[in-house]
This record gives sequence, C-alpha cells and structure tokens, in this order.
Amino acid sequence: MVLPSALIGTLVFAANPAAARAQERLLGDHSIGAAALFESISFGGAGLLQANFAGLDSSRITRVQQFGLPVTVASPLGGGWRVDVTTLYAYGTVTYTDPQASGGTRTAALNGLSDLRLRASGRLLNDAVVMTVGVNAPTGRTALTSSQFSTLRILAAPALGLGSSPVGAGPSGTLGVVYGAQAGAWGLAMGGSYEFRGSYQPVAALTAGAPSADFRPGGVVRASLGADRVIGPNRLSLAFAVDAFSDDKLKNSASSTLPSATVRLGPVFSSDAQLQIAAPRFRDLIVYSAYRWRAPFARDGQTVTGSSGHYFEGGVRATVPISMNNDMVFATDGRWHTGLGVDQGLPTTGVRSGSATLGFNARFGMLAVQPYIRAQAGSLIQRAALLTTGSQSFVGVSSGLVVVTKF
Repeated sequence: MVLPSALIGTLVFAANPAAARAQERLLGDHSIGAAALFESISFGGAGLLQANFAGLDSSRITRVQQFGLPVTVASPLGGGWRVDVTTLYAYGTVTYTDPQASGGTRTAALNGLSDLRLRASGRLLNDAVVMTVGVNAPTGRTALTSSQFSTLRILAAPALGLGSSPVGAGPSGTLGVVYGAQAGAWGLAMGGSYEFRGSYQPVAALTAGAPSADFRPGGVVRASLGADRVIGPNRLSLAFAVDAFSDDKLKNSASSTLPSATVRLGPVFSSDAQLQIAAPRFRDLIVYSAYRWRAPFARDGQTVTGSSGHYFEGGVRATVPISMNNDMVFATDGRWHTGLGVDQGLPTTGVRSGSATLGFNARFGMLAVQPYIRAQAGSLIQRAALLTTGSQSFVGVSSGLVVVTKF
C-alpha cells in the first residue's frame, strides 16, 4: 500500500532504523498505527484537458481531492517471525467541467475499502536469511462503473502522487528471500522475490498505458542488491533492483468477440541512494535520490513506440529535536518523470514538481502523535509517441495526523 511520501511516521522511523529498533526494545514488539490524510490538487487556467472522460467526449479537470484512513497492525508470531496487517479506507473526488450540469461543473467520486494485506517475515539459517510471505485478501472493489473507472484514472495517476485508491486486485501474493553478507566495510543484502498478481488490476493497466481496464497480469520476478556502510560518522545506503514481467492478457474494450492482446511489459530498473548525515543539532538528516527506468513494452510481439520512461526523485529530510520528547520534521523533494508516450491521458503523463513538508513528532510514553502539512507545485507534461505535446500547471496541499503506539 502506498502512502504519501510526507507521512511523518515514515520520515521519522524509516530515516533512523537504529532509533526505531531501540524504541521497539523499550516499548515492546506490538504496534498499531492509524492516520487521517487529506490531499487536494488544483489545476491552473481552464483546467487539465482529458479526452473521453466520465462519458464525455472531452472535459477539463479543475480539482482532485482524496481523504484516506490507513491502519496498520504489527505483532510478533514467535520463533523470530513477525506479521503485519494493513488496510485503507479512501474517498476521492474529481471535479470537472460539464456545460450541461448546473453551474457548469460536475463531481465524480470513488470510495471504499482497499484489499486487506497481510505480510509475515522471519529469519532463517542463524539470521543469515530473511523470508517474507505476503497475501492480498480481496476485500476491495473488483468491479467499477464507467464513471468510477474514469475517476480512478485520475486518482491513481503517478504524476499526482496521491495515496492509494480503494480498489482491489483480487487474490494475490508475494514470496521473497534476502541473504545478508559482509564484504569488507560493506554490509550486503541480496534478494529475490516472485509476485503473483490478482486477476483484477485496473491501476496496473492504467499506469502501463493499456487502453482497457480488462487486464489480466502475469507474474513479476524481482532481483535486488543492497549495500550499506559507515563513512566517518555518516552512513551510506545503496539499493539496485530489476523487475521482470511475464506475459499479460489485455482484452479488447470495444468488442468481447475480438481476441485478447498479449502484452509483455519491459523490465523496470531502479536504483536508490541515501546518505544519513551525522550533523550537530539534528536528530536525523538524510539526503536521498531515486532513479527508475521503465523499458519499452511489446504488444503481440511488437514494441510499442513511446512506451519507455525515466523517473527521477530526490530530496532532503531533517528531524530537529526541540525537547526530549518532541521533534520538528522538515522535508523538501523534487520529481521529474518523463511519463509514457502511448497516450495523452493523465495516467501516463510526466511531471516536474517540487514540494515542502513541515511536521511535528510528539511522544507520550508508548504513543507517538505526528501531524504534518505539505505543499507542492509543478507542471504536468503530456507526451505523444514522438514528442511532447503540452504542459499544465498545478498546485497541491495535503495534511494529516499519524498516531502510532508500541507496547
């Protein structure tokens, strides 16, 4: 489940795993986390033009909003194993122009629960191997009306960076192993995993540029390598991964009698770097960057023009103590995504944007309360197969309250 990058719990605990482990030892191995998150994005000028949206030939989107309530519970199982369960309720709306509606605008909505995701992880072979087993229970939506699917096209667009939408994927699961080793000053982690994807994957279809939501995905194999070392008082972490996809089936949206297309997504290569800086007056100071390249995909054996894309992200996160139990959290980041040139819809649109986050982390015994506010601005870049066709400015604001307890 993807939550907003500004989630203060992520900024605090993921930024300092040693502190997180220490707190777990002091407060116990059980944890419950819940959050209330609100996100809003507005488009400049007359709005973002989208063809064939919500049953109209074309329309301009003026505002996107989403409210989410994610919940996570984690607990030890014994024998070195640990389980966590995550679910989400979300309510999203898209406001667009419609000359036939009262006031010239109309609002489409999508709401509900996501799938229930269970994950168990444990250490084997004298802690040299970590195994993870994940199961996706199909509690979310697995059928959408045309209006709901049009709304999902906007809410799930990677360029907007919103949280997860309340759409299910059907039964699915993941099995992965990671082996740890030491090479000089470097700590290494080599991993492999296989993901069985459920039979209903509208978000995967949209972000891959598929013209139909009737998308039956194959499996995904991931190989990864992580490296971590101390450099003076600082810590450097690097990660590299490649995802390889088996054949997917895409049914024709215009006629049920036409044969399905076979789609083979190109491999996705990704790299991440994070430098944790030991600086005076900072509890945590992290500089990070990430790069991902989606290789071209093929449909019925033919490479699709414009189906590759580059994705860059980077930023700085800082935690400044203001008392023994209270911290201020600051973050700023930038994104540059080329998007895909397979169509000019929002799901495959590129983006150039920046954001700033201000948060507060207060600890009361076993309870941590983490409010935050985030502002962003940028431009969406729409691509055709061979050229960039236009851009659209946008601004956004999000806020939330995260509550975590460990016992």
